[in-house]
Amino acid sequence: MPEITCSRCGRTAEQMPQPPMRGKYGEAIHAQVCSDCWNEWKTQQVVIINHYGLVPASPADREQLYLLMKEFLNLQMA
Repeated sequence: MPEITCSRCGRTAEQMPQPPMRGKYGEAIHAQVCSDCWNEWKTQQVVIINHYGLVPASPADREQLYLLMKEFLNLQMA
């Protein structure tokens, strides 16, 4: 499997076997984020959803969650 330099932690690590989600965010995460940082985000995401009372089914809340995810993971979007 190819190696990547993680955009969040800076480590060189094996790329995840497949994008963790569909679409442009999934492709960016797959290309830039290690699995350890992705797992940290999944834990942090629950905290954020509960703290802000976000409803992931709501388009506005989902967009806010994506923005926070991009910041947390230091994602560079094309």
